[in-house]
Amino acid sequence: MFKILFTSACMLFSSVAYADSTHSLGFAAGSTYGIGLSYSYDNPTWGVQITGLPVWDESDGGRIAGGVNFKRNFHENGRVGLYGSLGMAGHLYRDIYEEYTWDPETDEETSETVIDEGLDFAAGPGVGMQVMFWDNLLFRFELPLAVKWGTNGLGIIPIPNSALMYRW
Repeated sequence: MFKILFTSACMLFSSVAYADSTHSLGFAAGSTYGIGLSYSYDNPTWGVQITGLPVWDESDGGRIAGGVNFKRNFHENGRVGLYGSLGMAGHLYRDIYEEYTWDPETDEETSETVIDEGLDFAAGPGVGMQVMFWDNLLFRFELPLAVKWGTNGLGIIPIPNSALMYRW
């Protein structure tokens, strides 16, 4: 029974998804988008956007950021569209650097290795607008109301999301 339902759902999704779907590739940044290279798949009703940026070095640290955003398209006329979303993003960072201090009494400089690391998550709903320029350039702007949890504590952050993408 499960196989029949799963096969039926896959066939239904594939027929709806390929009817009028679009793909987009570009860059995105925001509290529920994440930061980095972004891929988006949209059909007239639903969409999903995945963003990621892995930059890591064993000696200097780095950043690993990513996010996924599910969209519900309210209206689109070919150039401008309005949508609601539910997104979540995470950010792991580690910075290793030397901090120097000067002691004027001894005329000596001392150094200390500082390791700054943290992990942050954000999730929440948002409302956005997308605008098409020329034939294939897409700009998205969204204002989410995200709950943030991480190294610096818990909070609510309305940091905007934005994306610049090429659509085909």
